[in-house]
Amino acid sequence: MATHCDYLIIGGGSSGAVVARRLAERTSGRIILVEAGKSDEGDPAAVDLTRLDEQTADYDWGFRAAPLAGSPPVLNYARAKLLGGCANHNDCAFIRPPDSDFDEWERLGATGWNAAAMAQYWQRITETIAIETAPCHPASRRFIEAGLELGLEEVDFGREVRPGVGLFPLNAKGRLRQSSSVAYLHPIAALPKHLEVRTRCMANRLIIENGRAAGAETSRGEIRAARAVVLAAGSIQTPQLMMLSGLGPAAQLKDHGIAVIRDMPHLGRHLRDHVAAPVVWETHEQVSGWEICPFEATMMLQLERRAPAPDILFHFGLRVREKYDDARLATKGPAVKASPNVTRAKSEGSVRLSGPAMTDKPEIALNYFDDPSDLGLLAEALKFTRRLGQTKAMQALCRAEVHPGPSVQTDDDWRAYIRSVCETVYHPCCTAAIGRVVTPELKVMGVDGLFIADASVFASLVTVNINAAVMMVAEKAADCILGS
Repeated sequence: MATHCDYLIIGGGSSGAVVARRLAERTSGRIILVEAGKSDEGDPAAVDLTRLDEQTADYDWGFRAAPLAGSPPVLNYARAKLLGGCANHNDCAFIRPPDSDFDEWERLGATGWNAAAMAQYWQRITETIAIETAPCHPASRRFIEAGLELGLEEVDFGREVRPGVGLFPLNAKGRLRQSSSVAYLHPIAALPKHLEVRTRCMANRLIIENGRAAGAETSRGEIRAARAVVLAAGSIQTPQLMMLSGLGPAAQLKDHGIAVIRDMPHLGRHLRDHVAAPVVWETHEQVSGWEICPFEATMMLQLERRAPAPDILFHFGLRVREKYDDARLATKGPAVKASPNVTRAKSEGSVRLSGPAMTDKPEIALNYFDDPSDLGLLAEALKFTRRLGQTKAMQALCRAEVHPGPSVQTDDDWRAYIRSVCETVYHPCCTAAIGRVVTPELKVMGVDGLFIADASVFASLVTVNINAAVMMVAEKAADCILGS
């Protein structure tokens, strides 16, 4: 027997939790939020930022991605599998995108998404969550001082995005994450009675009847929604679920024996991500004892004179390991790294089906450097990074550059190195973009009652870590859904 509700939200991550809470505050209709992963409530590994390394494989979908055109899927492409999503699975960097990002969305056809219009949604977020400046380990301070030696200014990135060096703002209250689940849903037992959260409940297929989204088939039975189905499964699994339900590129669906309900040639295409590559230095002594997380300091550069905002953003790591150990960056002794990424990378990848079920992991092709300007920018950023290592501040910390090492000198050397070690910053977006798959009101084109409210809808890649922008999308999505 089917369960009935007014609003069904699929995906309890950074966006879904926000949408669920805002709908519950402003409507009396029954809301069901389904999340395929487990609950984060009462789980220290999920909500205590200092215990991120305790998360085991079941916190993640285990996806892999092909970094370069034609390459095998060698990159671990982490996507969180728990309530709160990637905001319970990251290092909590939380920066408001510069106004130029949203103004660019408007220029691309996202009417009503300009910076002035989006300011209210940032205000709502800051009234709901705590944002604190990262602590500053002595090694992080060395990195900041290195930037100052090279002429950069120290910047409060919690107040503005511009070229400079400083500390990350974190969506955290001390050690406690301020993910959307923690800030918008906890304690779950105290939620309004018309909002139900179902964890370990996987949506397998959308129910579409007479051109309208009517609900979903889930691992815990059929759920029918009278008013709207809202997809918040992220930039990988939102298009996957839609394609499995008959919405997507017709030829691809037919290849997997899926009946085509609506041909959507752009769904799953135009995948954008922040691509990075590191410089690694072995240190004189072991770097340890950071207070909350090993990524405290950042730096932004504007290498192209006409760029509307910084085109390079750094993560300075007090260790080389991020979510996974990387054999490509092995060292013999203790080490730190600085990883610049291209903030508005132009290369586009794709998400494709590998089989006819949600349990079939999708094929993720990142196509890094498909646009050669991304490779050129990153090469220039790494040359600057090497100069950082030669400053007095960094030489007091670092013994030697080990990756790429002194053998890399020419432009061709740098490009070859980047191709061999490029890494993701885990910021996929744009796979169901406004103007291509959804309207500016986030309605899926050609399907009534179906909305998307996650990073899939980004009109273009934002300059900074994307979690703040995802939550801004979710806040606006609640307005769009209720306004429909």
